Amino acid sequence: MDVYRTDEEQVEAIRAWWRENGRSALFGVVLGLAAIFGWRSWQAWEAAQTEAASALYQQMMEAVRAGQSVDATKAGERIAAEYGKSSYAVFARLALAGLAMDAKDPDAAAGHLRLALEQNKVAALEPEIRLRLARVLAARGKHDEALALIAGPLADGYAAAADELRGDIESARGNVDAARSAYEKARSAPAGASDELLDLKLESLGPRADS
Repeated sequence: MDVYRTDEEQVEAIRAWWRENGRSALFGVVLGLAAIFGWRSWQAWEAAQTEAASALYQQMMEAVRAGQSVDATKAGERIAAEYGKSSYAVFARLALAGLAMDAKDPDAAAGHLRLALEQNKVAALEPEIRLRLARVLAARGKHDEALALIAGPLADGYAAAADELRGDIESARGNVDAARSAYEKARSAPAGASDELLDLKLESLGPRADS
């Protein structure tokens, strides 16, 4: 048995429902469509931003390879300013730090690396940034800060380099035993500086006190 016995009753029921719920239903449809189109627009905008940042980063790298440091720096600073939330901004900061070191400006290099560390969202990239910043800080004599950056275990690809840097810092401080221990640890790692370089650093510390 039909709920509504006549067509007229069904039409009147629909009209009554529309009077009570029509506006809210229409609003829901409009809101849903707006969300769909808004999300698509956002995705399109984000893709365009990524593409623009990628193109500008390629220009920066071409300038770096060509030795055009001024053009490379301008491109990198533009990426950092206009696309600061993208991964390309982090890569640009790393390149800018390298350019700053080439220009013998470790303060600027450290600033770029600090910002790269703050903005980075890729976990696998963090040890590289930490190590680079630690090297710059060590070169500036900020040994404690450098050691803090590489404290604790690092990924296998960075552990040896971190131990070598610890050895360099302890050697600069005159802590011969600590430096030797760090160099030996770096030398025993599967990946790191060449054995020849580490051997030279170990030899520079002189003979063991107990030998």
